[in-house]
Amino acid sequence: MQKKHVYLTFDDGPSSVYTPRLLDLLNKYGVKATFFLVGSFARKNPDIVSRMISEGHEVGVHSNTHKSAYLMDRRRFCNDMDSSLINLKKVGVTPSLYRPPYGHSRRYSASEAGKRGMRMVKWDVMAQDWRGHTTSKAIADRIMRRVFDGAVICLHDARGKNMAPSRTIEALDKAIPELIERGYTFETV
Repeated sequence: MQKKHVYLTFDDGPSSVYTPRLLDLLNKYGVKATFFLVGSFARKNPDIVSRMISEGHEVGVHSNTHKSAYLMDRRRFCNDMDSSLINLKKVGVTPSLYRPPYGHSRRYSASEAGKRGMRMVKWDVMAQDWRGHTTSKAIADRIMRRVFDGAVICLHDARGKNMAPSRTIEALDKAIPELIERGYTFETV
């Protein structure tokens, strides 16, 4: 069987409640992922960020406050990005990747990220795992229906309604073995 690859990515963390559980699950299957961190959350959870790095995961920026770029002018956008980089540097990370919250970007988002040594990364597959009443089965089903060779899958390890990240972890415990069985390997962005 020919090997295919997929990129698991996680936004909005780290969470002291969910991210360690997710890291345990990824470790169980030998899967590496890319985490797009909220700078203010990273600063509150330096041990989790250190664990991500030591276990071979990639870490990128997902802003400092998780505000949409649509709600910020260029100056505020740059201040938010710089604050996130300061917070990540304090926990030992110099990221090369940036994912805008909600996928919202302005005409200057990519260029400002580039000025700071980062490239902007969006996604191909969204499983709507943040929704309050979605089930782990629905999340796993969406991943499996939408995945393709080279897909960047966007999931969440923090925030979301009604303990949504917990359902994401359950969904991945079903989806990862099935993806492996289908011949997928997992890479970092």
